[in-house]
Amino acid sequence: MKIAFFVHRFPVISEAFIANAAAGLIEEGHAVDIYALDGPGDATHERHALIKRYGLEDRTRTFRLKESPRRRVALAPPAALKLAARHGLKIGSVLDSRSFGPDRIGLRALHEASLFRGGGKYDILHCHFGTLAEAVLDHRRAGFLTGRVVVHFRGYDISKHIQDNGEHAYDRVFRDADAFIANCGYFRDRAIALGAPASRTQVVASGVALDRFPFAVRSWAPAEPLRVLAVGRLVEKKGFRFAVEAVARLVAHGLDAHLTIVGDGPLRSALEEQAAALSVSKRVTFHGALPHERISQLLEGSHILLAPSTTAASGDRDASINTVKEAMATGCPFVTTNHGGIPELVDGVDAGVMTQEGDAGALAAGVLTLLARRGEWADMGRRGRDHVISKYTIESVTAATLEIYQQALAVRRTRDESRRVMSWH
Repeated sequence: MKIAFFVHRFPVISEAFIANAAAGLIEEGHAVDIYALDGPGDATHERHALIKRYGLEDRTRTFRLKESPRRRVALAPPAALKLAARHGLKIGSVLDSRSFGPDRIGLRALHEASLFRGGGKYDILHCHFGTLAEAVLDHRRAGFLTGRVVVHFRGYDISKHIQDNGEHAYDRVFRDADAFIANCGYFRDRAIALGAPASRTQVVASGVALDRFPFAVRSWAPAEPLRVLAVGRLVEKKGFRFAVEAVARLVAHGLDAHLTIVGDGPLRSALEEQAAALSVSKRVTFHGALPHERISQLLEGSHILLAPSTTAASGDRDASINTVKEAMATGCPFVTTNHGGIPELVDGVDAGVMTQEGDAGALAAGVLTLLARRGEWADMGRRGRDHVISKYTIESVTAATLEIYQQALAVRRTRDESRRVMSWH
């Protein structure tokens, strides 16, 4: 199959699931192109290993004119000539409000359409966030893209986006797209409640590159420092302020606890100030964003992962977060929260502790519970690793994704046949 991925930016360190998904499909013999519609990804020399292995940046075309209206005008003539050579009179669709909404009509639509390889002809048009679906549907309606539209909900797009734009934000998407994926059951239920057709809405979790996260049994003795790790973007829904407070509580309890936070984002200064106010600045290390290879190394050297996700004031929520999967893959025990899609990830596995979200005291108590069970860490670690192997390998996730692609192709064929029958009558 020929498959187009649509993402906001690429590559992004915190979105390894895009590279994992592309690598899995390429490994199965499918062709994958990536279109970053909101600009280039992270400016870093450290890339996810699969990006280099599968040449994913060479497969990516990036819209670089989002914030450059003058350049859009200056570059319009060559883009128009390029598009006219591929699509002839269809180029007029970029000025047609029936094809494009107010955010894209005109030069933005022109420049986006000029990115698409091979005349935009694909089997599958995979929108890796629900917020990209309108643009892809616009281009398909205009004739610049062909293929079945698969819409993938991952977090903010089915939580914060709905709070900001109302419960009818995806009405057209639910009507016109061919298949829908949620990365956890929690978000599938949410999508269906908003109007997604239940028969065409499935759960496919994000996969883990197991070869990047080797297993090791953890142990800790009371005389040694307790190394705690937290990984994620420094935004409200990740709940890192509760992690910082939890470490302060553990120190007050008499533990020599140290917290390493990996990730970047708008709350870094606030978190650093919080650590200072709680007199734990020397016990909290901020590493910034790191590639998965470095995260794996830090996991290997940590006793416990903290994953304190919480509902943000904006309504933003987390799915079954990959950091907990990665911790389980490496045998690292964890303390997480009963938030969003996390319970369905960890319930019944007994590889860590789940606590109430938004409660630093509960997080600290969860750590103490894990320490009291440290004699069980080897068995807990093996259960976690086995759970990830059974459900979250790239191979199993790829197989589930391909099954949905085939269903989308069949659904569209059925729709097309129904329209032909109706036209005969």
